[in-house]
Amino acid sequence: MKTEQYEIKTNIEIGRHIFESMPNDIRPSWVALILSRFDNYIKDIPTVIKELFPIIDNKDRWKEAHEQFTRIRRFLLDNKHYQPEAYLLLAELVAKVTYNASGQPAPFDTDSGHYIPSTALKATEYFDDERLEEEVKSVILLFSRNKKFKDNLTAAKDFLLYKKIDDILWFDWDPIGVNEFALRDEYQSYVPEIFGLAKANANRQQIVEQLFKIETAIIGMGGSIENCLTIADKIISAK
Repeated sequence: MKTEQYEIKTNIEIGRHIFESMPNDIRPSWVALILSRFDNYIKDIPTVIKELFPIIDNKDRWKEAHEQFTRIRRFLLDNKHYQPEAYLLLAELVAKVTYNASGQPAPFDTDSGHYIPSTALKATEYFDDERLEEEVKSVILLFSRNKKFKDNLTAAKDFLLYKKIDDILWFDWDPIGVNEFALRDEYQSYVPEIFGLAKANANRQQIVEQLFKIETAIIGMGGSIENCLTIADKIISAK
């Protein structure tokens, strides 16, 4: 596993293969998912990076990523001692990939996405946290390990949504409060039903009711409607 991680970090040809294993329309969401692995590790996420995620979430706004890249670059130049620097470099690459996916004129270098895997793994070194390294590597390899998605955009989008819901249940919902020390699969048995609701265009209340039911009737917790409302909004936004 460590050998594979080292090769991804040092061999740009592997990065090229990984990046080119997915449809163009999926690339912005994929790179954003990689970048978001650091959300719980960066104490104060720079505003210029927070602003990047809403741009990625709306395909009509992908063209705005060019200007957002400029803002991120300016932040990097103005904060020369920011650590980890690789995190800012990764955000720059994410902005480049997003703009290139928009099909607008004057794209960034076509190989920008090839450096996403290596830069992301280099950014993890600063934290020296095996869980973060594994999370980053897992997302990096999402599509290269599932080659059937390369030519099936609908299936690729569904797969990405499934992963996003898995993340939301683990990082944000976490009704037991165990995501800092328990195994990553603690809530994965609930992902299929929540994913099914999202795919069926369930409304906010339907998702809230299901989350609350899982919290109280299945897990046996007191339950929090307020938190379920917040999580339902995140799930709807992810779709």
